[in-house]
Amino acid sequence: MCDRESIGQTPPMLDALVYESHADPRLTDAELEVILIGSRVRNARRGITGALLKRDVRIVQMIEGPADEIDRTFAAIAASPFHRHVQVLRRASGLERIFDRWHMGFFDFQSLHVRGATTATWIDTLPELQAHAATNPVLATLLERWTEITSDVR
Repeated sequence: MCDRESIGQTPPMLDALVYESHADPRLTDAELEVILIGSRVRNARRGITGALLKRDVRIVQMIEGPADEIDRTFAAIAASPFHRHVQVLRRASGLERIFDRWHMGFFDFQSLHVRGATTATWIDTLPELQAHAATNPVLATLLERWTEITSDVR
């Protein structure tokens, strides 16, 4: 989570977007891993951070960063053959970065294997994320969808 306040810096104000889509059912975990690795490299260069939640074919992803890079990144996502039925759920401007350590955190609720556990430790900070959701409508939407898609695994 963002710790700039503790060192006296004002966090930059960013755009954030959350969308939902369905992955191509033929997309394997190995292919998704390769896509995520490439995304993390591109996102780091572009100043994009966020989190991707996947369960079965359902994907909910939040991305945050400079407005032009959000537009560029989302255009690539919407054009990807790996995504179907892409729908923006919410977008907002003037927000502080939430996932400052994640160039793309990932959690697959279906398999719950080591990759999911190591790359999605941000889920362990759920109480802190919920506190931020009060002032970040995009994060609030991500958490609402997370609750919805995992309601049967609790």
